[in-house]
Amino acid sequence: MGELRSVCAVGWLGWAGGVVGLVRVAQPSRGVARHSRRGYNTMLDACSKAGDPQSSESWLQRLLDGGLQPNVISFATVIHAFARKGDETRAQYWQSKMLEMGVEPDTVSYNSLIHACGVKGNIQAAEGWLEDMLQRQLPASVTTFASLIDACAKAGDLERAEKWMQEMLQRGIEPNVVSFGAVINACAKASNLQRAEYWHHTMLEMGVTPNVRSYSSVINACAKAGKAEEAVQWLERLEDAGLQSDAIVYSSVIDACGKAGDTEMALCIFRRMQARGIQPHVVTYSALARPFAYKGHWQEVEDLAVEMEKSGQRPNEYFIYAQLLAYATAKPKEPARAERCIRNALEAGLVPNQHILSGLGRALGRKRATDLLAMLGHKVPFG
Repeated sequence: MGELRSVCAVGWLGWAGGVVGLVRVAQPSRGVARHSRRGYNTMLDACSKAGDPQSSESWLQRLLDGGLQPNVISFATVIHAFARKGDETRAQYWQSKMLEMGVEPDTVSYNSLIHACGVKGNIQAAEGWLEDMLQRQLPASVTTFASLIDACAKAGDLERAEKWMQEMLQRGIEPNVVSFGAVINACAKASNLQRAEYWHHTMLEMGVTPNVRSYSSVINACAKAGKAEEAVQWLERLEDAGLQSDAIVYSSVIDACGKAGDTEMALCIFRRMQARGIQPHVVTYSALARPFAYKGHWQEVEDLAVEMEKSGQRPNEYFIYAQLLAYATAKPKEPARAERCIRNALEAGLVPNQHILSGLGRALGRKRATDLLAMLGHKVPFG
């Protein structure tokens, strides 16, 4: 059968209708013998599901080189593989190739293209593919609109996200939890808590069961608006619904408390999270450290740093910034502690950025901060 080169970790191989489980998917060399289109399609699908679009593409090219005629499944599979990675260029290439060969695209291939555009928030391209799809009289599905709404959310365009949600409803397509989650996420990115709550309420009214993502998006909207009390209420609703919270959800609630300046509530939520057996990550620690930092409570921030390190996590640039800010806003300032903090962070491999320089400058003064970083081998000019 020729030489095989391993390219991915999991997949399924089925030749002539016989399906054999494989530990890995292989990419053929030029010595691979010709197989049926069905067999090639199985390999395309295996590579796609394994998250390896390049190998999926290689199998399709091999199919073409072997003189076999690919069908819509062949092309749609490769388009989907690249779409999952957000590679709009390669997804569009294979759509064009499919049309060039006279193979009519289906709803699946268009949904994949819209999703690929959505990953990068390219609304114009996503809308263009929907228009092309409808001109071909292909039916738009809930997946089509969910991907389009998600593209609007990623681009931060709430108005268009809601427009497409309304369009879906007017067409009689019932939204699912994914499409509702996408529009609620668009509301969160626009810091519009009122609309996020509206769509969550609408979802319940239509009998769609919310998931963690939909609740998390509303909580994120609360965080952006600095609505601590509302964020805690939504967390309680999530847990009352029997859903399992995670570190991301709790971090958003803590962030909301922090933006409201409620350090006591932020710490209470943090301890509640730990009591439920949810391991905080560095984002959680950073969110908790910020409200203490703004008040100059460097002792509490240092305690969090110690606790974080004991849990096996290293502070990132956001936590270090909070720590430097705490020293800068303390009364009196703590320049010696700020210097020790930045030295330790750089020794641990942290790469200073403008946030770090800003915090350090506030604690030490701009000249001393610049000189210290230069002495430590890092030249970061003030922005």
